[in-house]
Amino acid sequence: MTMSGNQGPESRLVIATAPTAKVRVLALNRPAKRNALSQDLIQELLGELSKASADLDVRIIVITGGSSFFSAGADLTDIAALDGEGARKSRYLENLCDGLRSTRVPVLAAVEGMALGGGFELALMCDMILASRTAKFGFPEVKIGLIPGAGGTQRLTNAVGKYRAMEMILLGSPISAERADTLGLVTGLFEPGSVLEAALDLASRLSEQSSSAVALAKEAICRSDDLGRDDEFERSLYYAAFGTKDKVEGVSSFLEKRPPKWN
Repeated sequence: MTMSGNQGPESRLVIATAPTAKVRVLALNRPAKRNALSQDLIQELLGELSKASADLDVRIIVITGGSSFFSAGADLTDIAALDGEGARKSRYLENLCDGLRSTRVPVLAAVEGMALGGGFELALMCDMILASRTAKFGFPEVKIGLIPGAGGTQRLTNAVGKYRAMEMILLGSPISAERADTLGLVTGLFEPGSVLEAALDLASRLSEQSSSAVALAKEAICRSDDLGRDDEFERSLYYAAFGTKDKVEGVSSFLEKRPPKWN
């Protein structure tokens, strides 16, 4: 693949053009932070999604991460600095939901390693998830006094049903790629190190289809997925959680590497 964009050591996102120029690859690139979704990384990602969606030559977008972490979730440095009102004012994670929802072409997630919290939410926002057999998926937010806040409670419930969603979200424990496959969360499982190649192969096949038909089919499917969802209600609860003492204690205990002392 041909690499472009900001390729320096501080680059938060690597942009690549696949062997077929119709496929744009966006690789999260914060290895020291396990590809945590900082506001800066989110803005870069949204900018590139917008560019790719506006480029009529781009037919498919692939989002990927590292071999150990697709993304560990939202950046706790950002979270620690926000209370309920600050989270609302900054539209924390809301713009990521809107950006993925408005992307006209199919978006594939190529997941190697861990996809946790906001990283799992990002994968769920994509139209298909291809995963390594060693990948893990989970929402650990309850462990720091929060809940998934980028549509995760709604998308996961729609995908696996109320009772499995309750188990995953309330316990906060990750599940294996094999269980994710059994629950219907992933499009396919692949050997470690081969997921991006598999995503590019699928993207190449998708790019051969009618672009208008694919766009219309995506819109229809997403419309069906949206019925019954209430992202605004989830987000109101998410922002309320930012204002609790448990959120302050949960994030502090995580950063200080100690067990939390809940109220």
